[in-house]
Amino acid sequence: MLTHLLSACSHKSTTQVDFNQDINFALFSTYQFSTHPNNSIDINPIMISRIQSAVENTLAKKGLRKHNYVSRSSAELTIFVTFSQEQLENNSSFTIGLGTSRVGSNSMGSIGISTSIPMNSESEVLTKIVIDINNEEHAIWHGSDSYEASSNLTIEETDKVVADTVDRILKDFPPQVL
Repeated sequence: MLTHLLSACSHKSTTQVDFNQDINFALFSTYQFSTHPNNSIDINPIMISRIQSAVENTLAKKGLRKHNYVSRSSAELTIFVTFSQEQLENNSSFTIGLGTSRVGSNSMGSIGISTSIPMNSESEVLTKIVIDINNEEHAIWHGSDSYEASSNLTIEETDKVVADTVDRILKDFPPQVL
């Protein structure tokens, strides 16, 4: 299974982080997830839950405590998670060409046939995960990263690649501001 996951996913470093350098992140110890729904037609609530679980696991290792959302002031930080997915074109193919040629005394003729055979019927999907963190109503931290994977990953493989991506995004959170 690990070999399948490694061959199914590719990653170029696309982690991006931005934050307000005037904020002392060491003062924060609690967070909550925003309850504002994403109104996108094709949003997948299972994927949002998967991302939130990965964020919970990563932040717990860093000593932050999760609170249930009651209001914006229920916790010091409010986290918004979103994602987008884009189907990538599959350009893998193998081409076969057949041809004949006939050379006469002063004439030449040829016939050619070519066909293209798809090599891989699995499509690739580019998934981008975005995590935004607010303190009260002010944006103080933003991070994103993406991964490419086969569209037919198992649930366990998807959980793993999402957790790895979230870990990369939150690797240096909270930032050490000098």
